[in-house]
Amino acid sequence: MDSATMTFIGDISKASPPAVVGAFVCCKSGDILRLWRHLSDQHVLLTTQTTIQGAETLLQTTERDRQMTFIVDMACQDSRAILHKAHVLNLFDERRRWILLGNQTRTQDVLEDLNILLYSDVVVAERVSDGTVLLVEMYKRRSYETLIKTVIGDWSQGRGVRLTSSPVKFSRRADLQKSVLQAVMVVTNNNSLLHLKDTTDRHIDTISKLNYAIFCHVADIVNARVEMTVVGTWGYDVNGSWTGLSGYLQRGDADIGATALFVTKNRLPFMTYIAGTTDSESGFLFRQPPLSFVANIFTLPFSRNVWLTSVGFITVAGFLLHGTINWENRQVTWSDMVLFAVGAVCQQGSTMEAKGLSGRIITIFLFTTEAKGLPGRIITIFLFVAVIFLYTSYSASIVVLLQSSTTSIRTLHDLLDSDLSLGAHDIVYNRYYFKAVSDPIRHAIYTRKVNPPAGPENFLPLEDGIKRIRTSRFAFHMELGPGYKYIWDTFLEEDKCNLQRITFLTEIPKPFVAVSKKTPFKEILTIGYRKVHERGLQQRENLRFYHAKPECASRGSNFVSVGIVDCYSALLVLVYGMLLSLVLLLAEIVVRQTRDAGNSLSRAQRNFYSN
Repeated sequence: MDSATMTFIGDISKASPPAVVGAFVCCKSGDILRLWRHLSDQHVLLTTQTTIQGAETLLQTTERDRQMTFIVDMACQDSRAILHKAHVLNLFDERRRWILLGNQTRTQDVLEDLNILLYSDVVVAERVSDGTVLLVEMYKRRSYETLIKTVIGDWSQGRGVRLTSSPVKFSRRADLQKSVLQAVMVVTNNNSLLHLKDTTDRHIDTISKLNYAIFCHVADIVNARVEMTVVGTWGYDVNGSWTGLSGYLQRGDADIGATALFVTKNRLPFMTYIAGTTDSESGFLFRQPPLSFVANIFTLPFSRNVWLTSVGFITVAGFLLHGTINWENRQVTWSDMVLFAVGAVCQQGSTMEAKGLSGRIITIFLFTTEAKGLPGRIITIFLFVAVIFLYTSYSASIVVLLQSSTTSIRTLHDLLDSDLSLGAHDIVYNRYYFKAVSDPIRHAIYTRKVNPPAGPENFLPLEDGIKRIRTSRFAFHMELGPGYKYIWDTFLEEDKCNLQRITFLTEIPKPFVAVSKKTPFKEILTIGYRKVHERGLQQRENLRFYHAKPECASRGSNFVSVGIVDCYSALLVLVYGMLLSLVLLLAEIVVRQTRDAGNSLSRAQRNFYSN
């Protein structure tokens, strides 16, 4: 081994870390010692093997996650066996770099039978003169395809390594030159296959159409020819064997799933998630119920302190007025004073009239009375002063509260305990994940409201579920992007107000595009999806297929019908008052009859004794 070769090995080892080198050479021990010293001066760790047994031992003991550079002298007799052993051990991967010293034509013959795929890093160093080495990388796009040779640079003494192309290998290999890319996508409605490239019925199979559009951009960027397989489900585990899209990736029958799917732990062993393509989420969507459905709005306008102060004011005024009217030599009972106070608060007037100045002053701050003279009529101007402010404030608050909605339903537990009916979009993953939930609250939602044992299951088409949101007290679980589009098209402006969302599948993040762990195109496709995202194409497609949550533009400006539920408390007071009045009437009749019977008996006794 001459000094030029030693210098080249040192320079190429430092050019691309890590500087941990395993060399398979067939030279004298003195040359190996000089190579050790040279690389040691370059701060490069070196392990050398000169026999096939030692080389195989080094390959077998190489840690799977360790970054390492292997240098093989192709002039050695056992070089072919060493490379074949590395092929068997799957060491031509992204963590290992291979520098093959020798003629590129003879080396190519050796590599033709090996899996030197896109992610591998194999460089043939061919000496073209005493001080110059040509660097040629070799790889395959598929194991059955021919080797691709690309000159990436050269080396010369004094100048060192000079790259003539990108230092990033995947940038050099990004053009697949119409190689076949096996893809699989999910379509749940066959009509969607007719509208994959337009926005017709975009609320149907939305995630499939969106991801297909993005995937087409990726295929154009990497210059691949696509062979697409269509399945009807994302795929689920059936006794260790996966169905649908997941099954294709598990078996390696497809390189990529062109439809995004949820990230789950049991899928990680056979697929790699490479890109998120949408921000769309799923959850229960419903209209917040009116406030009157969950609370008595007639007690809400004032705080507790205001209520107590008002009651105290009316009570004190009643006592003062009772004393003033009695001072005027007019008899008034406490029952009259109660009716007087209630009439004042409700602005219904009273048959009582204060004659004196003090009584009329108190009356000014309660309600209008019947004034006979000129001073009384002047006082009439001030008759509404006290109670009218309280009455007006209360009435205005009631009007606002009638148009208000409650925020009492915020969690899944609140949703379970509410009187809302629940349903879910009839799509494959909803049926699977609803049945698979283990959390007690979510399991109760599924068994008691979505799929009750005694009633029909509430898995509905998207159109039916959203219609029920608008027309009844109903919460519907769906993918929100397509659902918002249908809401834009079918809801009136006032119907778009008070929409509330609660996430149900909390342990499942947003969907991601996945590739098979057996594909050689993982990094190329990852770069392609990143370019689509960086160039704004992904955002463009999302805006084409997804809608944002509808905004409420007419809150507070719509006519609100008052129903029985809104007036329930007031009607209840009326019914209780009528019942109480009937009870008191019956009691008065009984007391009157008893009293009359007693008086008749007393008169009869007196007449008997007088005769």
